[in-house]
Amino acid sequence: MDGGRLQLDREGPLTRARVIATLSRALDLGEGEPLGHSLRACWIAMQMANVLVLDADTRHQLFYAVLLKDTGCSATAHHMSSWFGTDDRAAKRDLRMVNWSRWHRAAQFAVHTAARGGSLGRRIRQLAVLGRHGPGAARELVRERCTTGAQLVRRLGWDNLVPDAVLNLDEHWDGSGYPLGLAGPAIPLLARIANLAQQTEIAWSRGGAQVARDVVRARRGTWFDPELAEAFLSISRQPNFFDELAAVRGPEDLDRVAPMEPAGDALSLEAGLVPMAEVFAEIVDRKSPWTEHHSERTALYAGRLAAQMGWEPAVVQETVLSGFYHDLGKLGVSNLILDKPGRLTAEEFRAVQEHPALTAEILSPLSAVGTLNRVAAAAAAHHERLDGSGYHRGLAGADIPAMGTVVAVADVFDALTSARPYKASMTPEEALGLMMPEAGRQLAGDAVEALAELVRSGSVPVAGSGEGVAGVLG
Repeated sequence: MDGGRLQLDREGPLTRARVIATLSRALDLGEGEPLGHSLRACWIAMQMANVLVLDADTRHQLFYAVLLKDTGCSATAHHMSSWFGTDDRAAKRDLRMVNWSRWHRAAQFAVHTAARGGSLGRRIRQLAVLGRHGPGAARELVRERCTTGAQLVRRLGWDNLVPDAVLNLDEHWDGSGYPLGLAGPAIPLLARIANLAQQTEIAWSRGGAQVARDVVRARRGTWFDPELAEAFLSISRQPNFFDELAAVRGPEDLDRVAPMEPAGDALSLEAGLVPMAEVFAEIVDRKSPWTEHHSERTALYAGRLAAQMGWEPAVVQETVLSGFYHDLGKLGVSNLILDKPGRLTAEEFRAVQEHPALTAEILSPLSAVGTLNRVAAAAAAHHERLDGSGYHRGLAGADIPAMGTVVAVADVFDALTSARPYKASMTPEEALGLMMPEAGRQLAGDAVEALAELVRSGSVPVAGSGEGVAGVLG
């Protein structure tokens, strides 16, 4: 670090654009889309911005609006899973290709999706669950998703065009969209562009260039602003348009997207990365009602443990970041598994074991940053155990990053002191009693001992206290 500003090992200061583009990959997972969906939708939107000759500030706002369009993705995950009785990510992925503003299409989707793969009796019971929510269920889900997304985007520092675009992402030109039923020019321009960009990227990724164009033609004047639809159809005829789109795979391709990033928009740890990590941790924790504030508390506990162990303030900050990011990969796990009240099957447990690997994959574009490379490695190691019995890599002993061992202790402590669908919460003393025998065998002995000191002194908050991390970072 230099003057509070994080430096890339090779490429200069770390920018907000690169971090948001990286974290947008977690939002892709939450919507059941392949990693890079949001960035490719952003590329389409920026091509539209060129044709529309948008000014620099509006282009800048559009760039972030499209990357953050799915910030509310986790707000409806539990409802999607419980109402449809199926994998929330698969249901979302399928729904995005359905013209749900047409009642018969929405009904067909419900019949096809409810308890997919289950017995006829189970599917009928699940359809009855959907029926109890009535025709307003879709509007309710979209309202929750969009309003939550807009609120979280404001917390990331935007207060005008970007949150407005996220709020109105699912409005349609003919007034058939949600949540407010806005029509025509009443829909903010950036929302209209973002909607078209995301739908064309999805259609292209499912079926190729012709399918993308067909979707735009079919929804021109209904879902999409006719002028924007014509603009897309025009630019999509350019040679290599879809080849260039396919070349946008990750944040390392930001130069292809041309984000109009303001000069000097580099991030400090305290003023930029930590508040951003707090918001994305909340996105993860909203996925299940059983994990509310889990990542925030894990970050708080991890930071306190690191400080108790005498680590330098900069390393304490990195440990806190690791705690915030440790469960990003859970956005790629079905709520049928996360919310299950009973014992997981072997297949379901294997799916859970994938989430640290997904965390590592999401954060991998930041590996060029020394600080964030350490943060990513520690976050992905929170289920590794000293004796090699953990996952996802089966690391043992000194091969596990030190910060990762601390996050692991914090994660276990919060899991034990929080209620889950299959168990009640423990007191801090009860949790510590279970953890102490594992000190030095599965869990880091120095971190467990630091936890014991904090518990005995009464300075570790219990689950749900809402205490923030400011005291740790101060």
